[in-house]
Amino acid sequence: MNQEDLIARLSEIGPQIELIQGWLNPNSGAMLYQFAWLHAPTPTIVELGSWKGRSTAWLGCAIRERGEGRVHAIDTWQGTATETEHADLLKGYGPDQLYEEFLANMQSLGIGDVVEPWRMTTIEAARCWDRGASIGLLHIDASHEYAAVRADFEHWAPFVAPGGYIVFDDVPSWPGPTQLITELPRWYVYAATSPNQWYVRKLPS
Repeated sequence: MNQEDLIARLSEIGPQIELIQGWLNPNSGAMLYQFAWLHAPTPTIVELGSWKGRSTAWLGCAIRERGEGRVHAIDTWQGTATETEHADLLKGYGPDQLYEEFLANMQSLGIGDVVEPWRMTTIEAARCWDRGASIGLLHIDASHEYAAVRADFEHWAPFVAPGGYIVFDDVPSWPGPTQLITELPRWYVYAATSPNQWYVRKLPS
């Protein structure tokens, strides 16, 4: 795809995705889309923390463009207990309402068939993960507490394919992920940044 075609495609899907409530900057979404479609060495994408699916939508559209693969969206869909904004936004919600909104958003964009929701904690999902399934892009955006981000990285990074990418959301706006990126092993090297996100690439062995 040439640059003009890419810009046209981003202009087409971007306004649709922006209708989904969330915090992801549209330029960051476009970067996720390009890395998942054009750069990830395998079409297996894992997202830790999905909320209503704004970032999931960018990833799902990328996998639809690739014509193969799946986005594994992992979330409890109960909000993060340590983030008061979640509690405020979920006042009056039923126990399944957030999850149902997520599913409806995926269906409305025509990507329900390439997005597989895992309704559990990120650590529970890691324990269920098929050890033979190499991840091309891992998007870490669940709890932003330092210990939680480190646990997500330690449980999931071993499944990332050589040459694959890890995207840390909320860098530099949250201390937890911002601290963790300074402590990564040397085989994870800086790859890119987008608004409030940090990309690293896992070096081949």
